[in-house]
Amino acid sequence: MEESRNPYNSLMEIAKGSIAIMGSGETSPALVSVHRNFIKKLNNSVSAYLIDTPFGFQENADVLVDKLKLFFKKSVQIEINLASLRNQSNIDSVEYYEMMEELKEANFIFSGPGSPSYASKTWLKSGIPNLIINHLQTGKHAIFSSAAASTLGEKTIPVYEIYKVGIDPFWENGLNILQHYGLSCTVVPHYNNKEGGNHDTTCSYIGRNRLNNLLGAEYTNILGIDEHTALVINGEEEIFNIEGIGNVTVEIDDGQKIFKSNAEYPLSELQDILQKKENSNAAPLKNSEKDDDLNTLKKEIARLNLELKSNNDFTTLFDRAILEIINLRNKFRSDGRYSESDDIRNLLDKLDITIEDNKTTSTWKFKDQ
Repeated sequence: MEESRNPYNSLMEIAKGSIAIMGSGETSPALVSVHRNFIKKLNNSVSAYLIDTPFGFQENADVLVDKLKLFFKKSVQIEINLASLRNQSNIDSVEYYEMMEELKEANFIFSGPGSPSYASKTWLKSGIPNLIINHLQTGKHAIFSSAAASTLGEKTIPVYEIYKVGIDPFWENGLNILQHYGLSCTVVPHYNNKEGGNHDTTCSYIGRNRLNNLLGAEYTNILGIDEHTALVINGEEEIFNIEGIGNVTVEIDDGQKIFKSNAEYPLSELQDILQKKENSNAAPLKNSEKDDDLNTLKKEIARLNLELKSNNDFTTLFDRAILEIINLRNKFRSDGRYSESDDIRNLLDKLDITIEDNKTTSTWKFKDQ
């Protein structure tokens, strides 16, 4: 393949995994083949996870999870597991780290409808963006639809706030996952929506005028994906194709190009159009997880919890967990953090566990009953 002219692309190696970006209709007959084709690539070794963040704030979140699980079971013939992160307050909990450990083992990730801004703001506070990047860079596969698709570029359109609440148009930061395919853009799903009837609901419901206002305030290339349509990128082969009933429209400052369905294109064709602008100021992606002693302990407990689910040697695992807690207590003591050290001793005391210290090590035993 001819070398790309896109300087953005030359900064990094293209992710080897495949990603499908759907404008809507993730469970529709028009797009079920996209899911099935991704699963076929896994050669009957499927570890699939659904991330529920985009609709995690909704009262019917459990119902939506059940519907999506049923879709994957009936239409795709796989069992999909739940990776739940519904609230920023859950980040850095043991349950959060357990979920992240499970997601690391996934070879297929799906996320879909809900609120784009809720998803992007929650994920950017977490380790999810870096996990997705690593997932795709290592040749695994993912499908993002509707709200989740909106988060993949440099910016995210806060659809609810603009269309439903009436707040003046503004951008939220995106995860900028697509830069790892050499693409500098913002994703606009529901690009051709016409539900408004007598008012413009194209461009993810906010309408063309509002999108133009956003672009005037802070420019970004646009990757518009029609409803019931998917842009499917194969990173390993560096090709893409359009599936479904609509088109994909690429907008840059001096025009647009439409890619029609049922055709295959070299990825370089998309890269050459969606080049990074010199004045682009996409926010750099940072790992927002806290990296301190307490969260290190939580991560270890999360790993132990997962081992407990698949390992019957509970005695060894319990001993390991207690020793990790004691080691953290001893570190607090050596650092002069006696209050934290006492908190751990008190916690163990409530569990009827006694710590026995000597000059070099600490051991534990259950209290005599």
